Amino acid sequence: MNIWIFILGLIIGSFLNVVVLRLKSNEKFVRGRSHCDKCDHTLKWYENIPLLSYVFLVGRCSQCKQIISLQNPLVELGTGILFLIAYLISGLNILSLIFYFVILSFLIIIFIYDLKYYLILDKISIPAVVIVFLFQLLFVVLGYQSLNHFLFVFLSGVIGGSWFALQFFLSKGKWVGGGDIRLGVLMGLILGWPGILVALGLAYVGGTIILLPFVLFKKKKMKSQVPFGAFLVPATIAVMFWQGQIIEWYLSIFYI
Repeated sequence: MNIWIFILGLIIGSFLNVVVLRLKSNEKFVRGRSHCDKCDHTLKWYENIPLLSYVFLVGRCSQCKQIISLQNPLVELGTGILFLIAYLISGLNILSLIFYFVILSFLIIIFIYDLKYYLILDKISIPAVVIVFLFQLLFVVLGYQSLNHFLFVFLSGVIGGSWFALQFFLSKGKWVGGGDIRLGVLMGLILGWPGILVALGLAYVGGTIILLPFVLFKKKKMKSQVPFGAFLVPATIAVMFWQGQIIEWYLSIFYI
């Protein structure tokens, strides 16, 4: 079963690459078969096999010989691995597994788009907020979670959004963008309490560690634009999967 979940992740990852590409170009999703984004060559079936086609084509389009973005196989592989982790964590709980798959798909799109274009699209983040909210409500209705848990999840969404909204208004949009506010709400609805605090802490610490060398070597300035969603998304996924272990590790270091 594990291999089939991984293959499903590869396929979904391939689709998410197409979504990001067509979101940027405003191309309709019903356009038809995938094509080379440089020469518009329509891909044959054997050129569109997730991960394997990239290897077979040696990373180049068969028609124009231009280099295929490394993003394609990396996203496919990453999605496959994340889907497999979600399956191993959720076990045979089908609803939880679907919940994980949906969340991961939205988060991966947000991550790629923000990393490449420094923008978190409302057309992705707002539907994600609505869908996650409905899932959390469904968990309560079906008895998977208590009403108190749902209230904490709702409160965490408010906290996540308010944290970025405060920064947005204090800086007049210079520190964070409006998309970060929506992503903060989404994080809170996914993670609940205290998960939202853990994820924010991870994102800020991780962002500082990664960006500090660029600042020190003057590759970036303190005021340079940063795709912060690219730090928030991995932190959200990490806490979603391993919140207990992360909190336990933190306590073991600072409260020996």
